[in-house]
Amino acid sequence: MQYDLVAGDGGTTLRITVKDAVTESTVDLTGKTVQLRYSLNGGTTVEKSMTPRNQTTFPGEAEYTFLAADLTTGGTLIGEVRLQDGLSDQLTSIDRVHLSIQSALP
Repeated sequence: MQYDLVAGDGGTTLRITVKDAVTESTVDLTGKTVQLRYSLNGGTTVEKSMTPRNQTTFPGEAEYTFLAADLTTGGTLIGEVRLQDGLSDQLTSIDRVHLSIQSALP
């Protein structure tokens, strides 16, 4: 996935649909913990809780709204989605999220 954002901006919502890698059917996120795990410019991995959307209306979808403090500098954000972190049914996405973060003009 490719998106473009600007450093220091907040309020952009990233929506992701989680699908089974074999069947390509959506994964029911009801009752599951969903995390966005990302690194900006190869730095420390950051973990943010995502909110599953209504699974009847938006099956497999979860979202995270970035805060201004999340995108502190321009560069590249690479991330993944993890379900049920640390549990026996933990699942991590194969497809990575790629975000281009542009530096704001002075």
